[in-house]
Amino acid sequence: MNPSAPNSARLESLYSFALRFYPADFRRAYAEPMRQTFRDALSDSSLPRRTLLFTAVPDLVTSLAKEHLSMLLNTFARPALVFNALVLTALSTGLALALYSIPQQVLRQGANDPQIQMATDLAALLDRYGVTDGLHQGALLQSGGVVDMARSLSPFLIVYNDQGQALGSNAQLNGQTPAPPQGVFDYVRQHGEERISWQPILGGDHSVRIAAVVERVNGPQPGFVLAGRNMREVEAREHQVSQMAGLTWIGMLGVILVGTAAFGWYTRPKAA
Repeated sequence: MNPSAPNSARLESLYSFALRFYPADFRRAYAEPMRQTFRDALSDSSLPRRTLLFTAVPDLVTSLAKEHLSMLLNTFARPALVFNALVLTALSTGLALALYSIPQQVLRQGANDPQIQMATDLAALLDRYGVTDGLHQGALLQSGGVVDMARSLSPFLIVYNDQGQALGSNAQLNGQTPAPPQGVFDYVRQHGEERISWQPILGGDHSVRIAAVVERVNGPQPGFVLAGRNMREVEAREHQVSQMAGLTWIGMLGVILVGTAAFGWYTRPKAA
């Protein structure tokens, strides 16, 4: 008895098992000729087993990948499947955008609380007394303490004169009281109020974003009231929302891809 016969039978069995991973149509047409070719190579005493395996295994892996890719391309080449996949992809993209934009807008609008009330109440007080005299009524001191705009999450108030120069504040940034761009004051002068995302420090890890509400002060001493709050926590939550929406979108695309491929494979035209 040839001592290599059991090894040959085992290798042939493994090779036959690997052929099962080919698409069904391919197996019906080519599995038996491939099995016979491998059997003949095993019986060739001039061909070392190591050489045979180093040739057959990469060829088998490459061939498997090519055949399954070809089947996938043929599946997605069908117009109806492609159309359905594109429609589902568009719907999934719209849903993912909604999952991001709706919570993001809710978080961003909520970041203006309680600044809206603070700015409105202080502007009403200064309308009565004027921006200079109103400050002497202790309007800012009532909020208590000096807020570090870069680190604290507490809301703060700043009063500016009609030229946009700070007159009083219970907040500081790097030891100073910053002012928003002059265009903000021009807009509020005409429209009465503006709600902005203000970045007194731009770029890098040390950037600061403020959810600010700016109110116009009319009366004998006109000016502006700015109520703001650091957006650090809001931005962190927005980032979490974007991650969850992105993962949801990727998951939906994966389901569409797998579902379309499976449906296309089960409904493919059968070989004669």
